[in-house]
Amino acid sequence: MPQPEKIEKRHLSDRVIRFFDWLAIKFVSKRTIDGLPVFCNNDHAGKDADRVVAALGLIKQFDPVRYRRIIRDLNRIWITTIPGALGRFIKSTATCEIDRRFVLDEQTVTEQIASTIVHEATHARLFRRGIGYEEQLRARVEGICMGREQAFAAKLPDGASIRNWVEASRVELESLEFSNVAMHARRIDDSRNALLDLNAPAWLADVIVFFARRRHQRRIRRAERHSSN
Repeated sequence: MPQPEKIEKRHLSDRVIRFFDWLAIKFVSKRTIDGLPVFCNNDHAGKDADRVVAALGLIKQFDPVRYRRIIRDLNRIWITTIPGALGRFIKSTATCEIDRRFVLDEQTVTEQIASTIVHEATHARLFRRGIGYEEQLRARVEGICMGREQAFAAKLPDGASIRNWVEASRVELESLEFSNVAMHARRIDDSRNALLDLNAPAWLADVIVFFARRRHQRRIRRAERHSSN
């Protein structure tokens, strides 16, 4: 499920993934669409960028007002590997990140990628209006973003399947907890796969996830002790 960057402080697994991301960006390709840079790795012959560019074209064709807002609200789109999410908005750089595993999956259609961009761009617009992503607001904010996805899907010639996809995500959303602890746990659960996708050695991925889980459990115990005092 798409989600923005929640807090600026990085946990261990996040920082390591960012490090591999930093290495990857040294070898990325860049395309510029109506002034919006789209960055991607070079290891898939540009297929991931092709799919994102096609998704932007779909938004431009069927929802031009929203497309102009996206171009204005985002500084760039970065196709990368995101643990535990399909997309993420990074407030500090106004970046829409999209998980490249999702983009390259043969089961993913262009409309789903476009809908994910709409979701993350909605986070950007909300931040510009001073609406943050504090724990108590998260479920409501995600609901707003999914509402924008539904509005976009309604403009598509055959948007029923995307509306159903978004609705399924909304149902899943209702069962999720949006505390910092719960969201970090979900990121850890996917961190090993994310690191492997970034070509980290398997042994290193295992070590990083092991220590990330230990640190996470220590934080939980400290929080429990603090709340009991």
